[in-house]
Amino acid sequence: MPTPVAPAYTLETTLAGWSGEGAATITVLTARAWLTLCRRTDWHGTTELLTTTALRCQAARYRPGADTIRTARNTHACWHLLRKEFPERAADLAGRLADMLAVLGEDYRHRDVLAWTAVPASG
Repeated sequence: MPTPVAPAYTLETTLAGWSGEGAATITVLTARAWLTLCRRTDWHGTTELLTTTALRCQAARYRPGADTIRTARNTHACWHLLRKEFPERAADLAGRLADMLAVLGEDYRHRDVLAWTAVPASG
């Protein structure tokens, strides 16, 4: 079965062209992020997409707000998976992730990212 991620991206882009960052565009973006997460591949790309999604939801004042918080928490979980497999790639995303978590008031997760990035690399 072909993945619905690509058609969701096409729909999102089309809606953004018509109505900007309106509710329909953000809804499709959120669906695309969820579909990407469900694929459980490319944790780096998924973490980037989820970070972008949470920030765009916040900027658009997307409702329900619980979806935005869930997206932020899923981002943090994806980043943990990436961190286990590719710590250097996780480090590349840590700053933006920490900033996003701070903006959304996810203090515990924000501190977790900062604490991990403060640990010197072993080698």
